[in-house]
Amino acid sequence: MDGSSGASPAEGSATKEVANHEDVEAMMASLGISETDLDDVVFEEEIEQSQVDNRWMAVGRVHTDTEFSHYWFFKNMRSAWDLAKDVKIRVIEENRFIFQFACLGDWEKVMEGGPWVFRGKTVLLAPYDGFSKPSSIELNKVMMWIQIHDLPDGYKGMVKTLASKVGDFVTQEQASTDMVGNFYRVRVKIDVRKQLKSVVSIIRAQKRELFLVKYERLPDWCSVCGMLGHLYKEHGDGVHELSAQVFRGLRAESAARFGGRPSARGRGRGQGRGGRGGRSEDLFWEDDFMSEDDSSDPNKKRPALPPNAGIGDGKGTNVGVILQQFEQGKHPPSLPPSPPIKRDPKRSKIAVTNGAIEGDKVLNNSELAGLQEGYRQDQ
Repeated sequence: MDGSSGASPAEGSATKEVANHEDVEAMMASLGISETDLDDVVFEEEIEQSQVDNRWMAVGRVHTDTEFSHYWFFKNMRSAWDLAKDVKIRVIEENRFIFQFACLGDWEKVMEGGPWVFRGKTVLLAPYDGFSKPSSIELNKVMMWIQIHDLPDGYKGMVKTLASKVGDFVTQEQASTDMVGNFYRVRVKIDVRKQLKSVVSIIRAQKRELFLVKYERLPDWCSVCGMLGHLYKEHGDGVHELSAQVFRGLRAESAARFGGRPSARGRGRGQGRGGRGGRSEDLFWEDDFMSEDDSSDPNKKRPALPPNAGIGDGKGTNVGVILQQFEQGKHPPSLPPSPPIKRDPKRSKIAVTNGAIEGDKVLNNSELAGLQEGYRQDQ
């Protein structure tokens, strides 16, 4: 069992057509009409479809039973997605929307990224072809990265099978020696109608082994019943003993690499939790300032500063020498004292003007020149 249905695309399409046919017949029966009561309009595929712009569309809803503001939902999601171009959002039901993106890059970023949240609640999305009834599209699954912890290397060939017990398998991240943490990362589609799995198990030689499951960027979930969409304080009367919270501790820390960027996909810009919308994984990493050669080997020592790496014109303190001496356990040399402040000569207290006042007496130019000469001799 690997979580896949095993049906071919042709078989899946035929099954969908049969189900659609049965739905039509059931609807006609409920309305009390027959084929003779219908006046069908024939849709010319090649002619009519060319007039419809149905590219890059999606249908979505928020996984919550509480009411919320459409205005703030649109505003927060636009901010969280940080799209290159604007997105058109249309309300078709109280909690069902149609999104149309303006370019392929924006559509892939939203559909393959996530999980997206609004006020802590999961935003469920599904591709839309523009011709299916929006109300007929199931919105019950969300893609999420999970971590299977403490799994021995001998079981690494069973990661896909174990992940399929949590949700529909999408992809697996290859094991790497520079990953922080003892776990395997797997991308799965989780059904929000089912309990979250806290463990997966293997029976080997009639002995059962349990391995913890953690969820990255996990939206609001109940630690009592293990369901997404509400908190344990909203379960029943909200008063629960710690022993009853058997699903606590499911949220995983973001996976990171030694001296590098996080390996999680879709680390976009502007995805903070302002208003609890979007994602929160906008971290700051040291290798933003490392060169391309340095970032390829996080254990590589940075080159020592040259001995002539001084300050100014070379007359100041040599930074390279001080750092090298400090690394060798030597105390840096004492800095030379600062030169004394150069004082300006005293200015004459007698204004050089056409006339000056000394006490109540007004001096003329000749008397003023005499006073200035005597002042200079005193200096």
